Amino acid sequence: MAGILSKPNYNQFLESLIKLLAQTSGKDKIAKILQYGAKLLGYIFLKRSKHWVDVMKKLETTSGSARKVWRLGNTLAEQQKILALFKVKNPFAFLNILALIRQTGMYFYWVFDHLILGTNIGLCKFDTAKLGWYSSVSWFFGLLCSIIIDLNTLAIMLKKEKSLRLTINQNKINANNNNIDTHTITSEIDNKAIIDQFNEVIKKKNEIYLNCAKNGSDLIIASTLLKIYPFSQGTIGISGIISALIGAYQMWPK
Repeated sequence: MAGILSKPNYNQFLESLIKLLAQTSGKDKIAKILQYGAKLLGYIFLKRSKHWVDVMKKLETTSGSARKVWRLGNTLAEQQKILALFKVKNPFAFLNILALIRQTGMYFYWVFDHLILGTNIGLCKFDTAKLGWYSSVSWFFGLLCSIIIDLNTLAIMLKKEKSLRLTINQNKINANNNNIDTHTITSEIDNKAIIDQFNEVIKKKNEIYLNCAKNGSDLIIASTLLKIYPFSQGTIGISGIISALIGAYQMWPK
């Protein structure tokens, strides 16, 4: 009986996984899990087995190279986002400037990433070490601005949540003190709209928490690449896995 009940859930999971893998960004997330999972396992095997350290290093390198192919064209999406920022009502507001820095940083992150790929396959000749450093700088500032913007949005969401929660509680008290009449029915309709708005705020707040965790994990990686702080290989591996899992979860077909 349990097997019969679990079969539809398994089929649904499989269908969702197929839809995720049908997207290049979905493949990128899976490859990122492999890349940083291999880095973590390589760290674990460091003092136990040189053979498996070499295997994990090859898996890490191969997965990283595959991700560069799947990220081709990401510059086009960033261009559209940058252009859209100049069309907003006040493009030079503080948060809009941060958003512009974020998108510009991500744009050049992809540009340098593409140039590294081109150099690796022999289409062009650049110093990949310098390109890697420029790429990490761009990524670092893009992530940092993303986190600042998300924290600002989170503060707004928390204030809205508190205000809406007080309103809902007050409406419940008022409803308990009133008899059922037209006014009460109208109040119930208004209260439902407030509850719907409250649920949207909670959903947005949770999404911001995930974004902060994902970008914070990536920021640890970028900080290490720039030698701002020397996090261990194990920490980098865990951070990459967390970021990839959150990214895959956010993309998971609902």
